[in-house]
Amino acid sequence: MKQLGMNEDAVRAVAQVTVQSPLWQELDRGVIPEETVIAMMKQNAPEPYKDDVQRFFDIGSPSLVKSFDYSADWLKSLKEKGYGIYLLSNYPVKFFEMHSKNCFTFMPYIDGKIVSGYVKLIKPDEQIYRLLLSQYSLTAEECVFIDDVKENIEGAENVGIHGILFTGFEEVQSKLKTLLALA
Repeated sequence: MKQLGMNEDAVRAVAQVTVQSPLWQELDRGVIPEETVIAMMKQNAPEPYKDDVQRFFDIGSPSLVKSFDYSADWLKSLKEKGYGIYLLSNYPVKFFEMHSKNCFTFMPYIDGKIVSGYVKLIKPDEQIYRLLLSQYSLTAEECVFIDDVKENIEGAENVGIHGILFTGFEEVQSKLKTLLALA
């Protein structure tokens, strides 16, 4: 938001009605059309920041995310060791299509994906994990789910998937290595 020229007050106001709002989950869920959710967010913004909300989505959305430098190499190395790599993400359809083409350098190493906006389910709902397992004929006990949200890890563990809370690359890499050695 700062890259779009918003001052601190605008950043705070826009964040409150977008990424920090319960409406953000509805954007991810994809049941309500994205344009409707964005209009609701804009409506919830204080008057001087309504245009900033629209600008955030119109101009800022392409640069909303970027891949970490290590992600593609890490997934490539896991693939080379014979592991399947599956993406399970809360993401609106429009943004996922934009970001997976322009930002996600790791996409060539993905064997399959479940994206919330397409399936109308979001993490930590247990149904989304079960959908991933059934769609790709995976066995829960043979899977490891890595996420930066504790509730999402708990959702995976509730269906029998091993979970690792992402708190940093080196730490998660070490935990994964230990877990895989036990298998």
